Amino acid sequence: MKKSVLFLFSILLLAGASYAKDAYNISITVKGYPNKKFFLGYYFGDKQYLRDSAVTDKTGKMVFKGDKPLEGGVYLIATAEKTLLFDFIVTEPIFSLETDSSDVINNMKIKGSPENDVFFAYTRYTSTMGRDANKLDEQLKVAKEKNDTAATRQLNEKYRKISLELFEYRKNLQAQHPEMLLSKIFKMMVDIDVPDAPRNSKGEIIDSNFQYNYYFNHYFDNFDFSDDRIVRTPVFHNKFESFMIKLTPQIPDTIIKSADFVLNKAAAGKENFKYCLFWITNHYETSTYMGMDKVFVHMVDKYYATGKAYWVDETLLIKMKARRDELINNLIGNKGPNLNMLDTNNVYHSLYNLKANYTLLIFWDANCGKCKEEIPKLKTLYDELNAKPVVGQKFFDVFAVSLTPDSKEWVKYLRDNKLKWLNVYDPNNETNFRRLYDIYSTPVIYLLDENKKIIAKRLNVEQLKDFIKDTEKKNGK
Repeated sequence: MKKSVLFLFSILLLAGASYAKDAYNISITVKGYPNKKFFLGYYFGDKQYLRDSAVTDKTGKMVFKGDKPLEGGVYLIATAEKTLLFDFIVTEPIFSLETDSSDVINNMKIKGSPENDVFFAYTRYTSTMGRDANKLDEQLKVAKEKNDTAATRQLNEKYRKISLELFEYRKNLQAQHPEMLLSKIFKMMVDIDVPDAPRNSKGEIIDSNFQYNYYFNHYFDNFDFSDDRIVRTPVFHNKFESFMIKLTPQIPDTIIKSADFVLNKAAAGKENFKYCLFWITNHYETSTYMGMDKVFVHMVDKYYATGKAYWVDETLLIKMKARRDELINNLIGNKGPNLNMLDTNNVYHSLYNLKANYTLLIFWDANCGKCKEEIPKLKTLYDELNAKPVVGQKFFDVFAVSLTPDSKEWVKYLRDNKLKWLNVYDPNNETNFRRLYDIYSTPVIYLLDENKKIIAKRLNVEQLKDFIKDTEKKNGK
C-alpha cells in the first residue's frame, strides 16, 4: 500500500554533517516508469528529508551519484508526487537495485549490497506474513460476528504462531548479521525485560521504585549509539521521544537528569548526539509548559557554551548565550531579583520590603488591551485572597510595575480604578527590570513566595487563583 511522505528541510541539524571518504553511485531501475522524476530521501528523527532527485530513462533506470557520499541509514524512493515507492538501506556507497512496477518488492534484484539482500528478503517475508494476517483478520471478524468461540480460539492461535515466527525470524537475523543496520533496528524495537522487585524475608517489596528505576537505567541497552546510522531510521526518534516525554516526569530537574543520561550515551556517535541535543534544547525552549526554560539554560551551560555542540556557529552560539542570560535570573525556584522603583509620589519602594505569604509581581501597561482584561480580575482576586487576615502580614500582595509610556495615563488609570496595591514605575530604567525578568510584552506575571522565591510565572489571573489554591492544599493549609 502506498503512503504519502512529506519532504522537509533542516538547516541546523544537517549543518556540519559528517561524510564518508568515497562518493556514492546508486543505480535504481524500476521497469514501467520511463521518463519519470523520482526523489531520493532519507529518514532522520521523526521526519523524512530530500537528498537527491533523478529522472528515469526509457527503461526506467535512474542514477543517484555525488562527490559527498551518503550517510548510512534507511532511505526511500518516492515519486514526484511524493508517494513512497519503497525503502532501502544505504551502507555501501556503490550498488544497484532493479525491479518492476508490477511488484516492486518481490521482483527486487540487488547487486553490490549485502545489507539490501537481507533487507529485501525480510521485506518479502513480512509481505507474505502480512497477507496471512489480513486473511486471519477477516476470518476473526466473521467468527466474532457468529459468536463462534472455537473458531476464534483457533484463529487467535494462528495469530500467535505468526507473531512467534516473526520474532524467531528477527532473532535469527540478528544472530547471523549483528552489525547490519536491520539487526540494530530490530534490537531497538525490543522492549526491556524488567525483573520482579526484590522482596524481604516476609515477602514484602523492598523498593517500590525498583522496576521503574531498572527500566529507566536499562532503557537504551538495545541502542548502539556508536552507530550513527540508527538516527536515520524510523525507529530511533519514537523510542527516544518516549523516554524523554512519557518515561520522564515533566518536571524541569527530572528532565535535566534524563537529558544528561541519554546525552552521555548518545555521545558515542556524533550524529546521534547532535540529534538528541538539538531535539531536547528545541523542545523545551519552545514548550508552553511553565518552567521548562530551566532545561534550556542547562543545555546551553553544559553543552553549547562548553563547545560540545561542535556544529553550532558563533552567531547562533552568541544568540543562545544571550537568551540564556535573559532567563537565568528568573527561573522558577530562584529568588526573584530585587527591584527598587518609584511610586506616583516619586518615593522609592523595594520589592523585598513587601511582607506577604504570596507576592505578585506584574509588569503591565495601562494602554494594553490584555492588561485591561487582567487588572480588574486581579483586583477582585486581591480582595478575595486578603479577606481572611494573616497575622503580621498580608496573605497576598502586589508589586505592579507600569510600562505605560505616558505616566499621566498610568496615574489616571490608577485614580479611576482605585487599585490598592503598590504601584511603581522606573522612568529612567535604573533597575534593568526588562532583562532581569525577561520582559518583552505585557502583561507578565511572576508569583513569589514569602521569601521572594519564584514559584510560578507567565500565568493569567484565573490560572493564578488555581495555582495558589493548589499550593495551599499541597502545603496542608
